[in-house]
Amino acid sequence: MADLFSILSSGAASLGAQRAAAATASNNLENANTPGYARQVAVLTETDPSQTIGNVSIGSGASVQTVQQVRDRFIEAQIPAAYGQASRSSVAADALESVHALDPAATGGLGDAISGFYDAFRQLSQNAGDPSLREQALAAAASLAQSFQATRGGIETARSGLDAQLSADVNEVNTQAATVAQLNGEVRAAQASGAQPNDLLDARQNAVDRLAQLTGATPVASQNGDVQLCLAGGAALVSGDHAATLSALPDPSNDGHLALQIAEPGGAPTALVAAGGELGGVLDARDGAPKGGVTAVDQLAFDLGNAVNSAHEAGFGLDGVSGRPLFDVGSGPAGAAAQIAVSSAVAGNPSALAAASSAAAVPGDGANALALVGTETTALSGGLDAASTLSQITSQFGAATQSARTVADHDSAMKDQLDQLRQSASGVSIDDELIQMQQ
Repeated sequence: MADLFSILSSGAASLGAQRAAAATASNNLENANTPGYARQVAVLTETDPSQTIGNVSIGSGASVQTVQQVRDRFIEAQIPAAYGQASRSSVAADALESVHALDPAATGGLGDAISGFYDAFRQLSQNAGDPSLREQALAAAASLAQSFQATRGGIETARSGLDAQLSADVNEVNTQAATVAQLNGEVRAAQASGAQPNDLLDARQNAVDRLAQLTGATPVASQNGDVQLCLAGGAALVSGDHAATLSALPDPSNDGHLALQIAEPGGAPTALVAAGGELGGVLDARDGAPKGGVTAVDQLAFDLGNAVNSAHEAGFGLDGVSGRPLFDVGSGPAGAAAQIAVSSAVAGNPSALAAASSAAAVPGDGANALALVGTETTALSGGLDAASTLSQITSQFGAATQSARTVADHDSAMKDQLDQLRQSASGVSIDDELIQMQQ
């Protein structure tokens, strides 16, 4: 038969268990607005019977078995992929929408420069000997070259801005990966001692979530309590308490824009085959539609410059000289929009504009100026004239931007839904916790 001391001891232990449950509810309330906090539950268990009266076993109260987090494994398994895809598509859409160099509604852009160029030579064809019209035509040619340079430069500036974002993301990835590796060791040590390190688990989950957003990394739990992280191409970002290191270095084959590399601890850097999350979105945007826009604008500058040069070289300037090009465009399309300029044979010399069709017709003949105007409707390498080619470039870029935004909105909605499901499963309900404390 139990004595008074054992009864009091049993009561004290049971009160301690209830106090622990109340403290857990209180801790939940205090962290109701803490980002990444998962609701905790004190698991109580009945203490083994300690006495028998006749054929009856009398229990000896309750004790706290553990304090565990509340997480839905099915929901948690879906979140990394959703985070990675939503971040990737959102970053790509935002980046494309920030490129204004190919905005067809912008005034003073390449389209206006092409129109202004042909308008100036159309006027020159009507009075080829007028010095002021010659100056205006030469200025229009210089303006067209500068507009090509500005358009290409605007796109490349946007791509360089994405390089800066890529570099910043790489630094954050390295920091977060090192954090996960360190927390793996701390969690493992705590669990080996019999503790349930919920605060460490929350901190690690926050870092894992952020890495999913940054890289699209997939977490894989191990039997010893570690979380391994693998990138899209299969490279290990975190393994146990070791983290790989990402770097971003200039790539000569891509105009010096940054390329990603990964190095295992103690290993040499190798090219990162694939990247998801924000890193993937930056690369998608930088090397997708904007890069295609640069290539297309280069081709347009090369084609138009050569078409104009062919017509100009056939005419004669006021000095009776023929065969002078109007533009320098380089030997090939690559980089043509960046280097196009009024040729040195004509620059600063309006008299050198070949408006006449023959030396004998100088100065009043504007037949060759009219032939220059005729290149406005000349089909270029893509089968369209200059204005139509530019319209095609801008419309294709606009379509790519709109498509990226549609995908981003869809991915964001999927992510938000999973966030709500996670919050429903793991978030803190103030009403529920108050009821728990009252119980």
